[in-house]
Amino acid sequence: MSWAPLNIAKALSGARPVLDLVLPGLPVGTVGNLVAPGATGKTQFLLQLAVSRCLGLPALGGLFPAAEPEHVLFLAAEEQQVVMHQRLHDVTDSLVGEGLFPTQTRAEVVKALSERFSLFPLTGHDVCLLSDGNYTEVLTRISKLAQGHRLVIADPLRRFHDGDENDSNAMTRLVQGFERIAMATQGAVLLAHHTNKAATLGGQGEIQQAARGSSALTDGVRWQANLTGMQAKTATELGLGADEARFLVRFDISKSNYGPPMPPAWLRRLPGGVLTKTALPEERNPAKRKCSAREVRYD
Repeated sequence: MSWAPLNIAKALSGARPVLDLVLPGLPVGTVGNLVAPGATGKTQFLLQLAVSRCLGLPALGGLFPAAEPEHVLFLAAEEQQVVMHQRLHDVTDSLVGEGLFPTQTRAEVVKALSERFSLFPLTGHDVCLLSDGNYTEVLTRISKLAQGHRLVIADPLRRFHDGDENDSNAMTRLVQGFERIAMATQGAVLLAHHTNKAATLGGQGEIQQAARGSSALTDGVRWQANLTGMQAKTATELGLGADEARFLVRFDISKSNYGPPMPPAWLRRLPGGVLTKTALPEERNPAKRKCSAREVRYD
């Protein structure tokens, strides 16, 4: 790929361009990262996001606003078909009937998803696009599959390379590979990655540095969001019991190069594992709510 300089005269003689955002703060041609401990709900979160984007609906109970329906490619690298089949049923059931999309029949929703959603359960398949520091034919295969898709989801990141996660060169090259896909398709790529043990045990899963491995990964992506379970201390402060707290997950955007910071939000896990935005006791009475230091820790 040849280098092309920016035509300064042309750029400054025209209007200031507006970024085409796939998600708030995540433009086309860029790579983002969703970081969370295992079993927190990364795959469920991403599946709901994908379905909502394909249908043009607000995602996750209003966490993200509605947008024009778009095509989404989801590479579920550690999931079997039967598991994704079950989850897709649960997500669809949460949208139709008495759900968020009551004006549409299930048949209409199925038709829309069949046309716009490309879901690949790939457990047991070789999806390694970076091996021994070199790109493989998997990068080309994904680039072809991604054509025409506005959002590409790769879950989890660990399955797509065989490098040392603590090697900054390997992580930089990995991000560059996904950037190639984003640029080639003029969509955005969203990765799913795990939190490091120190952040998980220390109750700091919401910060940028919570991502496992080299900081080159967080430095390289243009957008990062974090999912964390509710800490026991937080539950106690809110007067919530352990049985209720275990169904609550916190969402933070810890890095957003191209957009303003968003306040943290809480998601509640419903039957079937479906996640939806919810208000906690302190948020139901804003006059009593105090902003903590962690809530404003953004770049």
